[in-house]
Amino acid sequence: MKSKLTTKDVISAGAFAAIYLVLLTVLAVMVLPIVPVLYLATPLIAGILLGTVYMLYCVKVPRTGAVLILAVLVGLITSMASIYPLIAAVVWGIIAEVILAKGRRKSPNALLASYCVFNLTSMGPFFSLLLAKDAFLQTCVTYYGEQYAQTIDRLTPDWIILVFVAQALLGGLLGGLFGKRILKKHFAKVGMA
Repeated sequence: MKSKLTTKDVISAGAFAAIYLVLLTVLAVMVLPIVPVLYLATPLIAGILLGTVYMLYCVKVPRTGAVLILAVLVGLITSMASIYPLIAAVVWGIIAEVILAKGRRKSPNALLASYCVFNLTSMGPFFSLLLAKDAFLQTCVTYYGEQYAQTIDRLTPDWIILVFVAQALLGGLLGGLFGKRILKKHFAKVGMA
C-alpha cells in the first residue's frame, strides 16, 4: 500500500472532507443550537452521526496525512472566534494519525480508536465558552436571546470541559462502532479484517 498522498487521494479527501464539514456545520450551527442542551451535546451527537463518514473517508483515502488534513479543515471551520480550536484539532489529528501508523490503517479497530480521538475536534466551538465565557454568552444573546444565554450559563460550570471530553470520546466510540458495522462490506473489499 502506498503511503504518500496522490492527486487522486487529495481529490477524494476533499470530497469526503466536504461531506464531513457540511454535516458538522449543519449539526453544530443550524440544528443543535435550537435547544441549549442539544447544543451542549454536540460532541456526542456529531460523533455518533459522523462516525460512518470518517470510517468511509479512511477506507477510501488510506494514506498517511489524510486524517490530519481532515482535522485541519475541521479546526479551520471551528476557529471562527479564536485559534485554539485549530491548534487542538491539529493535535487530535496528529494523535489519530499516530494510532493509524505502522500499517494499522487496515485495522477496523485502529480506525475506531483513531475516530474516538479525532472526534475531540468536535469540541472546537466550545473553546470560546471555556476561554471567554462572557463574550460567548453575549453572542448567544445576540443570536438566540437572553433566556437562551442564561440557560447556557447555568448548564456550563467551570468543569464542563470534562463533560465535553467524555461526550466526544463516547460519541466517537458509538459513531465508530456504527460506522464499522455499516461499512463491514467495504472493509472486506479492501482487505481489512
